[in-house]
Amino acid sequence: MTEFGFNDDAHVVVTHVGRSGIAVFSITDVLRNPEEVAALGFAASYAHDAGNFYPGIRAPMPEAFSAAFRRWLAHVLHREFSRDTSYFSVVTTAGADLLPIQRIPHYDSTDRDLFAAVIYLCGESRFSGTSFYRHRRTGYEEITAENRRNYQLALDTDMRLHGVPAKQYANGSGALFEVIFSNELKFNSALVYPGRLLHAGNIPSMFSPPVSPAEWRLTITSLMVSGSSAAVP
Repeated sequence: MTEFGFNDDAHVVVTHVGRSGIAVFSITDVLRNPEEVAALGFAASYAHDAGNFYPGIRAPMPEAFSAAFRRWLAHVLHREFSRDTSYFSVVTTAGADLLPIQRIPHYDSTDRDLFAAVIYLCGESRFSGTSFYRHRRTGYEEITAENRRNYQLALDTDMRLHGVPAKQYANGSGALFEVIFSNELKFNSALVYPGRLLHAGNIPSMFSPPVSPAEWRLTITSLMVSGSSAAVP
């Protein structure tokens, strides 16, 4: 069984993004055994999740991962997380096959206690990291319970004026959204951020599905609850 050993001396950089200055955490040298964990990911059994808009395939992380991950986050971020749902994740959907909602930056939840994390277990030759966005019409950088309805109405207006977004991944500023921060992809690095922030992986706009695991954008993706009051969706 693979041991999920995390590096207690990992380097953390805090970036305050956008007009609200929301903290995003970039962490390097995350796992002590990243190649072993990546090998576990390459050997996992994957499936599409019909109830999720993730543009690819996922495999649940072993039970041993979650407890070790949360203990490590408490150590390096000085923040407690009560529970998480975590997956090995691989982008496989061609840009031309994306649903309209998959062609724009998204948010994971309006819940202020929900955080997202991604651990990159792939190289930098084909992919890059993750970007955060501002919606041009509203100026929103985060979607909350208070502004969600107005955001949806503004998006509907965008669709009427500009049309449905082109069949490609959101990768950089465009007519509807502008990038406010982008992190680099580095093997064995991680990004932790509030799930309410508008964000998108930096996937090539005209991405073609990988033909072998050597071309996978292999990551571990997690949704985590800070504290004990909220539920992971």
